[in-house]
Amino acid sequence: MYRVLIVEDDPSIQKMLRAFFLAHGAEVLTAEDGRQGLKMISSVHPDVVILDVVLPYIDGFSIVDKLRKSSNDVPVILLTEKNTVEEKVKGLGLGADDYVTKPFSTKELLARVKCQLRRRGNTALNQVASPVIAGAITIFPNTREVHCNGNDAALIPLTKTEFDLLFYLAQRQTQVCTHGELLQDVMGYSTDVKTKSLVIHIANIRRKLSDHCVSDVEIRAITGVGYRLIASAGEVSK
Repeated sequence: MYRVLIVEDDPSIQKMLRAFFLAHGAEVLTAEDGRQGLKMISSVHPDVVILDVVLPYIDGFSIVDKLRKSSNDVPVILLTEKNTVEEKVKGLGLGADDYVTKPFSTKELLARVKCQLRRRGNTALNQVASPVIAGAITIFPNTREVHCNGNDAALIPLTKTEFDLLFYLAQRQTQVCTHGELLQDVMGYSTDVKTKSLVIHIANIRRKLSDHCVSDVEIRAITGVGYRLIASAGEVSK
């Protein structure tokens, strides 16, 4: 059994999701507005949060931002009403783990929830003690920090998923990581789940590296295959 918190102000959607997840073995809690939802996340400690973007009092984006700034890493799946790249980039960039666009399939949403539960149970990335150097950045898995040019003060602020993807790619600087490897090994997706979130996460990593003037680290897309991290002076730490 897992505990899911549904933060949704539409009574019909909330009722439908509650019945669906109860039927699939979850303990279900609900909140009708952003203020109530934020309080419940802190008090009931859900395993995953399904969070509508448009909410009374506090919107979904602001909730994700507050959670991540307070180091709360509970998995969050956003329910978005607009199928726009900008909205998805914003939500994932703030630290959401995934998104589903309304109208959505409940089976697809269940698959996304299971993905986040699998990923949260996989702690392999956090168990590697050795830092990884790639060009001008050093990645510390134990503290989940990315230092720029060896300067402790110059930390690159990455979300949980962005960090995991960058760390995975940096460990494998000599090889191409396929889309399937990144989706399954890092993001926890099963092979039957289709998502474009990987592309958005990679774009956000690139933007943040550029914002910190990291010019010697490139995440290169290999068309139809995946991605490869190339660092002009980087190597994997032993």
